[in-house]
Amino acid sequence: MSVKKKNKIALLLIFLLIIMILLILLHRYNRPPYIIGITYSDKYNENKTKTANVKIKNFSGNNIYCKFTNKDGSSKWVQAKDDICSYDVKTDDYEITLKYNGNIKVKFKEKFDIDGVISFSVTDKRKYIPVGDSFKLNTKLDYVGEKYSKVEYKSSDSNIANVDENGVVTGKSDGRVKISITGGGVKTDEFELISSSLIRSPSIDNYREVMPCNSFTKEQVDLLDSILATKIKDAGEGTRAAATEAARFITLELKYKIPYFYENGRRTFSYPVDGEGRYYFKGLYLGTDKEKLITNSVTGPASWGCPLRDAESGLMGRNGLDCSGYVTWTLVQAGLDLGDIGAGITGARDYTDVGPFQRNSYNLLMSGKVSPGDLIGWDGHIAIIAAMDDNNIYITESLQNGVIIDEYNYSSPYSRFYTRYSHIIDMSGNYNGDGNLKKMW
Repeated sequence: MSVKKKNKIALLLIFLLIIMILLILLHRYNRPPYIIGITYSDKYNENKTKTANVKIKNFSGNNIYCKFTNKDGSSKWVQAKDDICSYDVKTDDYEITLKYNGNIKVKFKEKFDIDGVISFSVTDKRKYIPVGDSFKLNTKLDYVGEKYSKVEYKSSDSNIANVDENGVVTGKSDGRVKISITGGGVKTDEFELISSSLIRSPSIDNYREVMPCNSFTKEQVDLLDSILATKIKDAGEGTRAAATEAARFITLELKYKIPYFYENGRRTFSYPVDGEGRYYFKGLYLGTDKEKLITNSVTGPASWGCPLRDAESGLMGRNGLDCSGYVTWTLVQAGLDLGDIGAGITGARDYTDVGPFQRNSYNLLMSGKVSPGDLIGWDGHIAIIAAMDDNNIYITESLQNGVIIDEYNYSSPYSRFYTRYSHIIDMSGNYNGDGNLKKMW
Protein backbone atom coordinates (compact mmCIF):
# COMPACT_ATOMS: atom_id res chain seq x y z
CA MET A 1 0.00 0.00 0.00
CA SER A 2 1.33 3.34 -0.96
CA VAL A 3 2.23 5.97 1.55
CA LYS A 4 -0.38 8.27 0.09
CA LYS A 5 -3.15 5.74 0.61
CA LYS A 6 -2.01 5.07 4.18
CA ASN A 7 -2.15 8.77 4.98
CA LYS A 8 -5.73 8.96 3.69
CA ILE A 9 -6.79 6.06 5.91
CA ALA A 10 -5.10 7.65 8.94
CA LEU A 11 -6.80 10.95 8.30
CA LEU A 12 -10.14 9.15 7.98
CA LEU A 13 -9.62 7.34 11.29
CA ILE A 14 -8.69 10.60 12.99
CA PHE A 15 -11.79 12.23 11.56
CA LEU A 16 -13.98 9.38 12.74
CA LEU A 17 -12.40 9.59 16.21
CA ILE A 18 -13.07 13.32 16.35
CA ILE A 19 -16.67 12.73 15.30
CA MET A 20 -17.06 10.09 18.04
CA ILE A 21 -15.59 12.40 20.67
CA LEU A 22 -17.87 15.20 19.57
CA LEU A 23 -20.87 12.88 19.72
CA ILE A 24 -19.88 11.74 23.21
CA LEU A 25 -19.41 15.31 24.38
CA LEU A 26 -22.69 16.35 22.79
CA HIS A 27 -24.47 13.46 24.46
CA ARG A 28 -22.95 14.34 27.80
CA TYR A 29 -23.76 18.01 27.29
CA ASN A 30 -27.41 17.18 26.66
CA ARG A 31 -27.62 14.55 29.39
CA PRO A 32 -30.20 15.77 31.94
CA PRO A 33 -29.05 16.52 35.48
CA TYR A 34 -30.53 14.59 38.38
CA ILE A 35 -30.74 14.79 42.16
CA ILE A 36 -28.10 12.78 43.99
CA GLY A 37 -28.83 13.76 47.60
CA ILE A 38 -30.72 16.02 50.00
CA THR A 39 -29.55 17.41 53.31
CA TYR A 40 -31.23 19.78 55.77
CA SER A 41 -30.05 22.67 57.89
CA ASP A 42 -29.50 21.83 61.56
CA LYS A 43 -31.95 24.40 62.87
CA TYR A 44 -35.48 25.43 62.03
CA ASN A 45 -36.18 28.81 60.50
CA GLU A 46 -38.45 31.30 62.27
CA ASN A 47 -41.43 30.21 60.14
CA LYS A 48 -40.90 26.55 61.17
CA THR A 49 -39.37 25.57 57.85
CA LYS A 50 -35.98 24.02 57.23
CA THR A 51 -33.55 24.80 54.45
CA ALA A 52 -33.26 21.79 52.14
CA ASN A 53 -29.98 21.58 50.22
CA VAL A 54 -30.52 19.57 47.03
CA LYS A 55 -27.30 18.21 45.51
CA ILE A 56 -27.44 17.93 41.71
CA LYS A 57 -25.37 15.88 39.29
CA ASN A 58 -24.45 18.33 36.53
CA PHE A 59 -23.03 16.91 33.28
CA SER A 60 -22.71 20.03 31.16
CA GLY A 61 -20.95 22.28 33.61
CA ASN A 62 -23.35 25.08 32.70
CA ASN A 63 -25.57 26.85 35.21
CA ILE A 64 -28.57 24.97 36.54
CA TYR A 65 -31.70 26.66 37.83
CA CYS A 66 -34.23 25.14 40.22
CA LYS A 67 -37.88 25.66 41.04
CA PHE A 68 -39.78 24.04 43.94
CA THR A 69 -43.52 23.51 43.65
CA ASN A 70 -46.01 22.12 46.17
CA LYS A 71 -49.77 22.48 46.67
CA ASP A 72 -49.25 26.03 47.94
CA GLY A 73 -47.67 27.17 44.69
CA SER A 74 -44.29 27.56 43.03
CA SER A 75 -41.08 29.24 44.03
CA LYS A 76 -39.05 31.51 41.82
CA TRP A 77 -36.23 30.13 39.75
CA VAL A 78 -33.06 30.05 41.80
CA GLN A 79 -29.56 29.36 40.51
CA ALA A 80 -27.70 26.41 41.92
CA LYS A 81 -24.44 27.23 43.66
CA ASP A 82 -21.75 24.57 43.49
CA ASP A 83 -24.45 22.30 42.04
CA ILE A 84 -26.62 22.73 45.14
CA CYS A 85 -30.09 24.26 45.13
CA SER A 86 -31.34 25.52 48.52
CA TYR A 87 -34.94 26.19 49.44
CA ASP A 88 -36.93 26.55 52.67
CA VAL A 89 -39.35 23.63 52.76
CA LYS A 90 -42.03 22.24 55.05
CA THR A 91 -43.21 18.64 55.31
CA ASP A 92 -44.91 18.11 51.95
CA ASP A 93 -44.66 16.59 48.46
CA TYR A 94 -42.69 18.82 46.10
CA GLU A 95 -42.04 18.84 42.39
CA ILE A 96 -38.51 20.03 41.71
CA THR A 97 -37.90 21.39 38.21
CA LEU A 98 -34.31 21.69 36.96
CA LYS A 99 -33.55 23.95 34.00
CA TYR A 100 -30.26 23.43 32.15
CA ASN A 101 -28.52 24.28 28.85
CA GLY A 102 -30.59 27.35 28.32
CA ASN A 103 -34.19 26.21 28.64
CA ILE A 104 -34.26 22.41 28.83
CA LYS A 105 -36.25 21.25 31.85
CA VAL A 106 -36.49 18.05 33.80
CA LYS A 107 -38.80 17.32 36.75
CA PHE A 108 -38.49 15.19 39.88
CA LYS A 109 -40.89 14.26 42.68
CA GLU A 110 -39.52 14.54 46.22
CA LYS A 111 -41.08 14.10 49.68
CA PHE A 112 -39.65 16.48 52.28
CA ASP A 113 -40.15 15.56 55.96
CA ILE A 114 -38.91 18.08 58.49
CA ASP A 115 -41.25 17.16 61.37
CA GLY A 116 -39.51 17.22 64.74
CA VAL A 117 -38.92 19.08 67.99
CA ILE A 118 -37.83 22.68 67.62
CA SER A 119 -37.22 23.38 71.31
CA PHE A 120 -38.03 21.88 74.69
CA SER A 121 -37.73 23.31 78.16
CA VAL A 122 -38.79 22.48 81.70
CA THR A 123 -39.21 25.38 84.12
CA ASP A 124 -39.98 25.35 87.83
CA LYS A 125 -39.01 21.73 88.21
CA ARG A 126 -38.22 20.98 91.84
CA LYS A 127 -35.52 18.69 93.12
CA TYR A 128 -37.15 18.18 96.52
CA ILE A 129 -40.76 17.62 97.48
CA PRO A 130 -42.44 17.08 100.85
CA VAL A 131 -44.13 13.71 101.24
CA GLY A 132 -47.79 14.23 100.42
CA ASP A 133 -47.15 17.40 98.40
CA SER A 134 -47.68 17.83 94.65
CA PHE A 135 -46.47 20.20 91.98
CA LYS A 136 -46.78 20.44 88.20
CA LEU A 137 -43.79 20.27 85.92
CA ASN A 138 -44.05 23.24 83.60
CA THR A 139 -42.95 21.98 80.20
CA LYS A 140 -42.85 23.90 76.97
CA LEU A 141 -42.62 21.96 73.72
CA ASP A 142 -42.34 23.67 70.34
CA TYR A 143 -42.63 21.22 67.49
CA VAL A 144 -43.45 20.65 63.82
CA GLY A 145 -45.89 17.88 62.97
CA GLU A 146 -48.58 16.50 65.27
CA LYS A 147 -46.76 13.23 65.90
CA TYR A 148 -44.19 15.21 67.91
CA SER A 149 -46.73 17.01 70.10
CA LYS A 150 -46.86 14.59 73.02
CA VAL A 151 -44.94 15.00 76.27
CA GLU A 152 -44.54 11.91 78.45
CA TYR A 153 -43.37 11.67 82.05
CA LYS A 154 -41.97 8.76 84.03
CA SER A 155 -40.80 8.15 87.59
CA SER A 156 -38.20 5.49 88.31
CA ASP A 157 -40.17 4.47 91.42
CA SER A 158 -43.80 5.53 91.70
CA ASN A 159 -43.90 4.31 95.31
CA ILE A 160 -41.56 7.17 96.25
CA ALA A 161 -42.79 9.84 93.84
CA ASN A 162 -45.43 9.48 91.19
CA VAL A 163 -45.83 11.60 88.06
CA ASP A 164 -49.06 11.49 86.04
CA GLU A 165 -49.69 12.08 82.34
CA ASN A 166 -50.11 15.82 82.95
CA GLY A 167 -46.73 16.18 84.65
CA VAL A 168 -48.10 16.44 88.20
CA VAL A 169 -45.50 15.03 90.62
CA THR A 170 -46.61 13.75 94.03
CA GLY A 171 -44.32 12.74 96.87
CA LYS A 172 -45.37 9.35 98.27
CA SER A 173 -42.63 8.32 100.70
CA ASP A 174 -39.05 9.15 101.67
CA GLY A 175 -36.50 8.38 98.98
CA ARG A 176 -34.92 9.39 95.68
CA VAL A 177 -36.24 8.90 92.16
CA LYS A 178 -35.34 9.85 88.61
CA ILE A 179 -37.98 11.86 86.77
CA SER A 180 -37.59 11.55 83.00
CA ILE A 181 -39.41 13.72 80.50
CA THR A 182 -39.83 12.75 76.85
CA GLY A 183 -40.91 15.32 74.30
CA GLY A 184 -41.64 14.43 70.70
CA GLY A 185 -40.55 10.85 71.22
CA VAL A 186 -37.06 11.85 72.37
CA LYS A 187 -35.86 11.89 75.99
CA THR A 188 -35.17 15.55 76.52
CA ASP A 189 -34.67 15.91 80.27
CA GLU A 190 -34.05 13.91 83.42
CA PHE A 191 -33.44 14.97 86.98
CA GLU A 192 -33.22 13.49 90.46
CA LEU A 193 -36.04 14.26 92.88
CA ILE A 194 -35.99 13.62 96.62
CA SER A 195 -39.27 13.04 98.43
CA SER A 196 -38.89 13.82 102.12
CA SER A 197 -41.01 14.00 105.26
CA LEU A 198 -38.43 16.38 106.80
CA ILE A 199 -39.92 19.34 104.94
CA ARG A 200 -43.46 20.54 104.40
CA SER A 201 -45.40 22.34 101.74
CA PRO A 202 -44.71 26.10 102.08
CA SER A 203 -47.34 27.61 104.37
CA ILE A 204 -47.57 30.09 107.20
CA ASP A 205 -47.84 28.30 110.55
CA ASN A 206 -46.28 30.24 113.40
CA TYR A 207 -47.71 27.77 115.92
CA ARG A 208 -45.98 24.64 114.66
CA GLU A 209 -43.90 22.59 117.09
CA VAL A 210 -40.67 24.15 118.32
CA MET A 211 -37.49 22.39 117.25
CA PRO A 212 -36.82 19.49 119.67
CA CYS A 213 -33.25 18.89 120.82
CA ASN A 214 -31.17 16.69 118.51
CA SER A 215 -34.22 15.19 116.81
CA PHE A 216 -32.48 14.48 113.47
CA THR A 217 -29.81 11.98 112.47
CA LYS A 218 -26.66 13.20 110.77
CA GLU A 219 -27.99 11.90 107.44
CA GLN A 220 -31.21 13.86 107.92
CA VAL A 221 -29.32 17.03 108.82
CA ASP A 222 -27.13 16.57 105.74
CA LEU A 223 -30.25 16.19 103.61
CA LEU A 224 -31.82 19.36 105.01
CA ASP A 225 -28.57 21.24 104.39
CA SER A 226 -28.51 19.88 100.85
CA ILE A 227 -32.09 21.01 100.22
CA LEU A 228 -31.27 24.51 101.45
CA ALA A 229 -28.01 24.69 99.46
CA THR A 230 -29.79 23.58 96.29
CA LYS A 231 -32.45 26.25 96.72
CA ILE A 232 -29.74 28.89 97.14
CA LYS A 233 -27.84 27.66 94.09
CA ASP A 234 -30.96 27.62 91.91
CA ALA A 235 -31.89 31.11 93.12
CA GLY A 236 -28.39 32.47 92.40
CA GLU A 237 -25.90 32.79 95.22
CA GLY A 238 -25.42 36.33 96.47
CA THR A 239 -28.74 37.55 95.02
CA ARG A 240 -32.02 38.80 96.43
CA ALA A 241 -33.59 35.52 95.42
CA ALA A 242 -31.06 33.57 97.49
CA ALA A 243 -31.85 35.59 100.64
CA THR A 244 -35.59 35.16 100.19
CA GLU A 245 -35.21 31.41 99.58
CA ALA A 246 -33.26 31.02 102.84
CA ALA A 247 -35.86 33.05 104.75
CA ARG A 248 -38.78 31.14 103.23
CA PHE A 249 -37.18 27.76 103.86
CA ILE A 250 -36.64 28.25 107.57
CA THR A 251 -40.08 29.82 108.18
CA LEU A 252 -42.34 28.10 105.64
CA GLU A 253 -40.84 24.71 104.80
CA LEU A 254 -38.87 23.52 107.81
CA LYS A 255 -41.00 21.10 109.83
CA TYR A 256 -40.16 22.69 113.20
CA LYS A 257 -39.96 26.30 114.35
CA ILE A 258 -36.58 27.67 115.44
CA PRO A 259 -36.88 29.20 118.96
CA TYR A 260 -35.83 32.68 120.00
CA PHE A 261 -32.70 32.95 122.14
CA TYR A 262 -31.06 36.22 123.04
CA GLU A 263 -27.41 36.19 122.07
CA ASN A 264 -24.64 35.32 124.49
CA GLY A 265 -22.22 37.26 122.29
CA ARG A 266 -21.24 38.10 118.70
CA ARG A 267 -18.20 37.27 116.65
CA THR A 268 -17.54 41.01 116.33
CA PHE A 269 -17.38 41.50 120.10
CA SER A 270 -14.20 41.21 122.15
CA TYR A 271 -15.66 37.93 123.44
CA PRO A 272 -16.70 36.24 120.19
CA VAL A 273 -19.33 33.53 120.57
CA ASP A 274 -20.57 31.06 117.94
CA GLY A 275 -23.94 29.35 118.01
CA GLU A 276 -25.62 30.97 121.00
CA GLY A 277 -28.47 33.06 119.65
CA ARG A 278 -26.51 33.31 116.41
CA TYR A 279 -25.00 30.83 113.95
CA TYR A 280 -22.45 32.19 111.53
CA PHE A 281 -22.07 29.07 109.39
CA LYS A 282 -23.69 27.57 106.29
CA GLY A 283 -26.54 25.14 106.96
CA LEU A 284 -28.82 24.41 109.89
CA TYR A 285 -27.44 24.26 113.44
CA LEU A 286 -28.84 20.82 114.23
CA GLY A 287 -27.22 17.81 115.92
CA THR A 288 -24.10 17.02 117.86
CA ASP A 289 -21.93 16.97 114.72
CA LYS A 290 -22.75 20.65 114.13
CA GLU A 291 -21.92 21.42 117.76
CA LYS A 292 -18.36 20.27 117.03
CA LEU A 293 -17.99 23.26 114.69
CA ILE A 294 -18.37 25.68 117.59
CA THR A 295 -14.97 26.99 118.69
CA ASN A 296 -16.09 29.76 121.07
CA SER A 297 -18.95 29.43 123.53
CA VAL A 298 -20.12 30.78 126.88
CA THR A 299 -22.62 28.23 128.15
CA GLY A 300 -22.81 25.92 125.10
CA PRO A 301 -22.40 24.39 122.67
CA ALA A 302 -26.02 23.46 122.16
CA SER A 303 -27.71 23.13 118.77
CA TRP A 304 -31.09 24.67 117.98
CA GLY A 305 -33.81 23.45 120.31
CA CYS A 306 -31.38 22.19 122.97
CA PRO A 307 -31.21 23.64 126.51
CA LEU A 308 -28.86 26.60 126.87
CA ARG A 309 -28.26 29.07 129.69
CA ASP A 310 -28.54 32.81 129.07
CA ALA A 311 -25.18 34.13 130.25
CA GLU A 312 -26.66 37.46 131.38
CA SER A 313 -29.81 36.33 133.23
CA GLY A 314 -28.70 32.83 134.14
CA LEU A 315 -32.05 31.46 132.90
CA MET A 316 -32.30 28.28 130.83
CA GLY A 317 -33.99 28.27 127.45
CA ARG A 318 -33.88 26.56 124.08
CA ASN A 319 -31.07 27.70 121.82
CA GLY A 320 -32.10 29.44 118.63
CA LEU A 321 -31.67 32.85 117.01
CA ASP A 322 -32.28 36.42 118.06
CA CYS A 323 -33.51 39.01 115.55
CA SER A 324 -30.17 40.14 114.08
CA GLY A 325 -28.85 36.60 114.47
CA TYR A 326 -31.66 35.39 112.22
CA VAL A 327 -31.00 38.07 109.58
CA THR A 328 -27.27 37.30 109.77
CA TRP A 329 -27.94 33.57 109.32
CA THR A 330 -30.21 34.27 106.33
CA LEU A 331 -27.66 36.46 104.57
CA VAL A 332 -24.81 34.03 105.28
CA GLN A 333 -26.84 31.26 103.63
CA ALA A 334 -27.40 33.52 100.62
CA GLY A 335 -23.66 34.12 100.30
CA LEU A 336 -23.44 37.61 101.84
CA ASP A 337 -20.88 38.30 104.55
CA LEU A 338 -21.83 41.68 106.03
CA GLY A 339 -20.41 40.90 109.42
CA ASP A 340 -22.06 39.56 112.58
CA ILE A 341 -23.78 42.84 113.44
CA GLY A 342 -26.79 44.06 115.43
CA ALA A 343 -30.12 45.76 114.90
CA GLY A 344 -29.87 49.25 116.48
CA ILE A 345 -29.87 52.65 114.83
CA THR A 346 -27.16 54.41 116.82
CA GLY A 347 -23.75 53.35 118.04
CA ALA A 348 -21.61 50.69 116.38
CA ARG A 349 -22.13 49.51 112.84
CA ASP A 350 -25.38 47.58 112.49
CA TYR A 351 -27.94 46.60 109.88
CA THR A 352 -29.26 50.14 109.49
CA ASP A 353 -25.83 51.06 108.09
CA VAL A 354 -25.59 48.45 105.30
CA GLY A 355 -27.86 50.27 102.83
CA PRO A 356 -29.96 53.41 102.30
CA PHE A 357 -32.15 54.06 105.36
CA GLN A 358 -35.78 54.75 104.39
CA ARG A 359 -38.70 55.66 106.61
CA ASN A 360 -41.50 53.13 106.21
CA SER A 361 -44.50 54.81 104.60
CA TYR A 362 -47.40 54.22 102.28
CA ASN A 363 -45.76 56.38 99.60
CA LEU A 364 -42.55 54.35 99.80
CA LEU A 365 -44.41 51.06 99.35
CA MET A 366 -46.46 52.48 96.48
CA SER A 367 -43.29 53.69 94.75
CA GLY A 368 -42.27 50.14 93.89
CA LYS A 369 -38.85 50.69 95.45
CA VAL A 370 -39.29 48.02 98.13
CA SER A 371 -38.55 44.40 97.23
CA PRO A 372 -38.25 40.99 98.89
CA GLY A 373 -34.78 40.74 100.40
CA ASP A 374 -34.82 44.28 101.82
CA LEU A 375 -34.45 44.59 105.60
CA ILE A 376 -37.14 46.09 107.80
CA GLY A 377 -37.51 46.88 111.50
CA TRP A 378 -37.59 49.39 114.30
CA ASP A 379 -34.87 50.66 116.60
CA GLY A 380 -33.38 47.60 118.27
CA HIS A 381 -35.09 45.10 115.97
CA ILE A 382 -34.35 43.89 112.42
CA ALA A 383 -36.25 41.56 110.08
CA ILE A 384 -36.28 40.64 106.40
CA ILE A 385 -38.97 40.96 103.74
CA ALA A 386 -39.55 37.44 102.41
CA ALA A 387 -42.28 38.05 99.82
CA MET A 388 -44.74 40.57 98.40
CA ASP A 389 -47.84 40.58 96.26
CA ASP A 390 -50.02 43.45 95.08
CA ASN A 391 -51.59 43.95 98.50
CA ASN A 392 -49.60 42.04 101.12
CA ILE A 393 -46.07 41.98 102.43
CA TYR A 394 -44.56 39.02 104.32
CA ILE A 395 -42.05 39.73 107.07
CA THR A 396 -39.81 37.02 108.56
CA GLU A 397 -38.20 37.71 111.90
CA SER A 398 -37.15 36.23 115.20
CA LEU A 399 -39.27 37.40 118.12
CA GLN A 400 -40.04 35.98 121.56
CA ASN A 401 -42.28 33.32 119.99
CA GLY A 402 -39.52 32.17 117.63
CA VAL A 403 -38.52 32.57 114.00
CA ILE A 404 -41.82 33.33 112.24
CA ILE A 405 -43.37 34.88 109.16
CA ASP A 406 -46.24 37.36 109.33
CA GLU A 407 -48.51 38.80 106.66
CA TYR A 408 -49.48 42.51 106.53
CA ASN A 409 -51.69 44.39 104.13
CA TYR A 410 -49.83 47.44 102.85
CA SER A 411 -52.41 48.64 100.31
CA SER A 412 -54.06 50.94 102.85
CA PRO A 413 -52.21 53.92 104.37
CA TYR A 414 -53.96 53.08 107.65
CA SER A 415 -52.51 49.56 107.87
CA ARG A 416 -50.83 48.69 111.15
CA PHE A 417 -47.84 47.67 109.03
CA TYR A 418 -46.84 51.34 108.83
CA THR A 419 -46.96 51.87 112.59
CA ARG A 420 -45.32 48.57 113.50
CA TYR A 421 -42.15 48.95 111.37
CA SER A 422 -40.40 52.31 111.31
CA HIS A 423 -37.78 51.84 108.60
CA ILE A 424 -36.72 49.78 105.58
CA ILE A 425 -33.12 49.23 104.47
CA ASP A 426 -32.61 49.10 100.71
CA MET A 427 -30.28 46.14 100.11
CA SER A 428 -29.77 46.68 96.38
CA GLY A 429 -26.12 47.61 96.84
CA ASN A 430 -25.36 44.38 98.68
CA TYR A 431 -26.95 41.80 96.38
CA ASN A 432 -25.50 40.56 93.13
CA GLY A 433 -28.72 41.38 91.30
CA ASP A 434 -32.16 39.83 91.77
CA GLY A 435 -31.27 36.31 90.64
CA ASN A 436 -34.25 34.05 90.01
CA LEU A 437 -36.44 36.14 92.29
CA LYS A 438 -40.05 35.14 92.81
CA LYS A 439 -42.00 37.77 94.69
CA MET A 440 -44.13 35.00 96.19
CA TRP A 441 -43.36 31.37 96.99
